[in-house]
Amino acid sequence: MRLWKKWLRETTPDILIFDVDGVLIDSCESFRLVTAETVRWCWENFLGGSADCECEVYTPEHFRLCKSHPAFNDDTVIAWALLRCMERNRGQTGEKSMKEVFPTLEAWANELNTYGRREVVEETARRETETLPLSEIRAVMEEIYYGEETYAEYKGKAAHCIKGEGFWKQEKPALSQDWKDLNLPVGIYTGRTRKEMFLAQRRLNWLDFPEDMLITSDDKILKPSPLGLTALCQRSGTGNPLFFGDTVSDKETWLAFRKGAFIAIGPILKAEAFREGFLHFDTLEDALSALL
Repeated sequence: MRLWKKWLRETTPDILIFDVDGVLIDSCESFRLVTAETVRWCWENFLGGSADCECEVYTPEHFRLCKSHPAFNDDTVIAWALLRCMERNRGQTGEKSMKEVFPTLEAWANELNTYGRREVVEETARRETETLPLSEIRAVMEEIYYGEETYAEYKGKAAHCIKGEGFWKQEKPALSQDWKDLNLPVGIYTGRTRKEMFLAQRRLNWLDFPEDMLITSDDKILKPSPLGLTALCQRSGTGNPLFFGDTVSDKETWLAFRKGAFIAIGPILKAEAFREGFLHFDTLEDALSALL
């Protein structure tokens, strides 16, 4: 901690850069459940399985394992990897039951250990023409996340994978302040699309947030690439960010950037914070109160 206090004395932070899910937005009751429901829907409708269970099989512990792996920042890729694992289990046992083929926590940990940093993306690209393309999974996930009404509003067509409200309505803001009241320039670097980010801005009441200080997946810059941090610093004329994130992918983004400081939020990185030289806070409100 003394090293961090020394850093804060000697290098004045000049911009705050936030991840969204798990940092600015409490999405624990949205994206995990969206992934689970997407897997269930795809297993039944694309792969001919029996969707005999709901979201409880994809537990918070499964989710934390994913977010502790640098290659699994994209929830669509998580859904693809789960379905791939389930297909393989069905091939071994002949079971169609989702309950029977869904990986246990131990099996899922072992599965994740088979993936390298880029292997998931490379493997997905090779499978684009096979029975379950990533684009198809993403389309299902969008419908389930947005819900019937919002999907029609944003896409101009009817959803067919969901009836009723989308899971985004279960999200809560993790920060009560307006971005203009934070006394430093603010940037956002997220894996969300622009449209998903707009829903987060609605939750935060940040609808006036400047678009040029947003880096989303639509910009084709994805974590753990440091280019998102570079772009936000260049656009704001800054160079020493406090980057707030909650996953291994966020941490590795900062390590690749090699400037400023990384502030971990929430439970995923808590155990390794002191050992690896970054600060940890349970909530974003706690972090901003302590640092600013």
